[in-house]
Amino acid sequence: MTRQPLTPGQKQTRRRGRIVSLIAVVIFIGGVLAIKPLLDRPSRADDLLALMVGFLMLQVTVLMIVGIVIGPRDPDARQPFTYVLSAASAAIALLLPIVGEDLIDPRLNFAIVLAVTAASAWFLWRIWRASDELSRAYMKEAYAANYVVLVYALLVYAVGERLGLFGGVTAWGGLALATLASFPISIWVATRRGMVRPPADD
Repeated sequence: MTRQPLTPGQKQTRRRGRIVSLIAVVIFIGGVLAIKPLLDRPSRADDLLALMVGFLMLQVTVLMIVGIVIGPRDPDARQPFTYVLSAASAAIALLLPIVGEDLIDPRLNFAIVLAVTAASAWFLWRIWRASDELSRAYMKEAYAANYVVLVYALLVYAVGERLGLFGGVTAWGGLALATLASFPISIWVATRRGMVRPPADD
């Protein structure tokens, strides 16, 4: 079977994908080196999980910025940096309570995280208002799927905890787990909606 040659648009998409992949590897290595001192010191298991998830969110933020900078210009795209700020605020909310623990007062740390969380909600509202019907349907389905998965996970854990079978998970650890679970769920919904695919070649 003869392999069809790539079109110029497909070659450009592949080249951009390789650049983004290379940048992702560099970001990952740099991030691991940056948080290594935090991983080496004695810490709670839920802090380690929150660190990893927060770093993952930070990596997503940087990759989104790279995609905006080197990606094709879409005249129909609205407020691309609002998505970046939304992901960045989620990363800050997970990382600051740990990274800033020894640097700033706990009350100030808490106030900053509350402000960042409120900003994140506002960014999501801006994204919702600027989205088309397909994007709004994706957001509603993704949030519904996340809600169902997390509620049933909470139900199973709560029953196990009541019966003395489970224990040790804090609300902080639960938040990190919920954030981590939202990644595959959102990707599944986007794939189901046909939103995860390369751009069409004109």
